[in-house]
Amino acid sequence: MRYCGWSELFHDAGIAFVTESGEIDFATHGERYTQRKFDPYLPEILLGMIKNDDHVTFYEDHSIRKNKWKSLEYDELSHSFPMQQVAYDALDYDDFTTHHLSHAAAGFATRPWESSEDTVILTVDGVGEWQTVGAYNHKYEEIFEMQHPLSLGLFYTYCTKLCGLRTMEEEYVTMGMSSYGQDILSDQIWSMFWDLKDKGVSNRNHYKEWFDHKTKNMKKEDIAASIQAFAEQFFMYLAEKIAPHGKKLVVSGGCAQNIIAMTKLKQSGLFEDVWVAVAPTDAGSALGAAAYSYWKHTGHDRINWTDAFLGYDMGCTINPKEVVDHLLEHEYCGIASGRAEYGPRALGNRSLIADPRKDVKDTVNTIKRRQKYRPFAPAILEEYAEEYFDGPMNEYMQYVAKAKHDMNSVIHVDGTSRVQIVRKDCSSIFRKIIEEFYDRTGVPMLLNTSLNIRGKPMVNNKHHANDFEMMYRVKVFT
Repeated sequence: MRYCGWSELFHDAGIAFVTESGEIDFATHGERYTQRKFDPYLPEILLGMIKNDDHVTFYEDHSIRKNKWKSLEYDELSHSFPMQQVAYDALDYDDFTTHHLSHAAAGFATRPWESSEDTVILTVDGVGEWQTVGAYNHKYEEIFEMQHPLSLGLFYTYCTKLCGLRTMEEEYVTMGMSSYGQDILSDQIWSMFWDLKDKGVSNRNHYKEWFDHKTKNMKKEDIAASIQAFAEQFFMYLAEKIAPHGKKLVVSGGCAQNIIAMTKLKQSGLFEDVWVAVAPTDAGSALGAAAYSYWKHTGHDRINWTDAFLGYDMGCTINPKEVVDHLLEHEYCGIASGRAEYGPRALGNRSLIADPRKDVKDTVNTIKRRQKYRPFAPAILEEYAEEYFDGPMNEYMQYVAKAKHDMNSVIHVDGTSRVQIVRKDCSSIFRKIIEEFYDRTGVPMLLNTSLNIRGKPMVNNKHHANDFEMMYRVKVFT
């Protein structure tokens, strides 16, 4: 028997399987197969992976969502609730959890340390059923919560809309834009947040009206800087509130993708260690739902997390020397090899890479149809990371560090980089490619971004890779 976790119908569908011994058999996003960004539905090929003896756990208590939201406007979160209600009524599963508990389990069950009683779990999201923040101990017992409309996620999403960006999709672009602006509103947002709490749920549109009024004559960059500053302040408030409940912190939920806020948590000194769920989104909740049921049935609160390469297997081997030959002549290329990454980041198996010594930032942004101000991440061999960067770093690009070099293609306007450390035991071919590049150039890193274009999911299989190469005239090694 396997424990199958299943997230679908709302945002960024996913599926995951955990074996009886705690191994992650497979985990993926539905969008990778359908090639529809943030697809809320799983294709038949993924649903068909469920076996008759699998224990299937849905990632939400959909009855809460249906009952709580039925009185609200259907466009409150830009999703079709009538269609969802029909789908909810047809769901077939063995067990379910709640939205925030599935986020919590996705982080807690994959934590790198063995101890559990010293750990506190924090989940911060837009809204799950009705909850927006959850804090839990090692037994998943709730310490406290916040509910709609008190939501960092909804605030951030609405400001993303005010910045002219795609909501529920480009919040991370807002974060990047924030470095170009000035915070002139975060203190007022903080006051409004608690004022909204006093006004109650019946005034759920109050925050939209407030933002519309306050930001009417503001530059987009200043809106972005203000909501980003509020996000950092909000996370620090939550961290201080839960610090007495645990020496180590696990963070999950969609808002955990805010790497600047995660960096502040990491550097706060409030916790001995911090683990951010590698797949903190709703697709990652599929793994959380599986891990939660695994814990309920076995009593084991950890599953065997080794890396994020858990998806579709290309079944091919690429030659690092050929890749570097191409990079040195053409400056950039794609690589699609091995198993696809689970989570929002390309970590070397579905990546568009480039020579960081070259002025390639605008070129790669053009290929990806992205705004020119968008930054790119450096992927660096772990043994050289501290020589080139100062600050927190890990293999999942979850923090920002100050650059100590002048290769501007992998440095944001504020002087930071979202560093990916590539460890010596990395299972991806990416390690060997960077080693080959280092041997021939003396530079132990490459520019790394996802092999996709704006608004589209990452390449998943060889057919997608071939299409990418043909449509965007970028050599993709498979």
